[in-house]
Amino acid sequence: MHVNVKLYATLRPFAPKGTAIGESFPVELETANISEIIEKLGFPKDHARIIMVNGIRTFDTGQKLSEGDLVVFFPPVGGGVLSHD
Repeated sequence: MHVNVKLYATLRPFAPKGTAIGESFPVELETANISEIIEKLGFPKDHARIIMVNGIRTFDTGQKLSEGDLVVFFPPVGGGVLSHD
């Protein structure tokens, strides 16, 4: 089964070489769940802070996926400066 995946920010190096920013790429799965994508691409599970399946946020990495689903991963967000004017 194939799903489409998008990786953003610090997760982008785990995408196939030549994948453009914001471009999805296919991933073939056997067990058809989010954990399998993370394992297959090789990034730490705690780096997948925000996960969206077909535009809906999920916290369940065991969630079953269907053929053609779009799974988007965002890493933890950091940075910024607070101003105390």
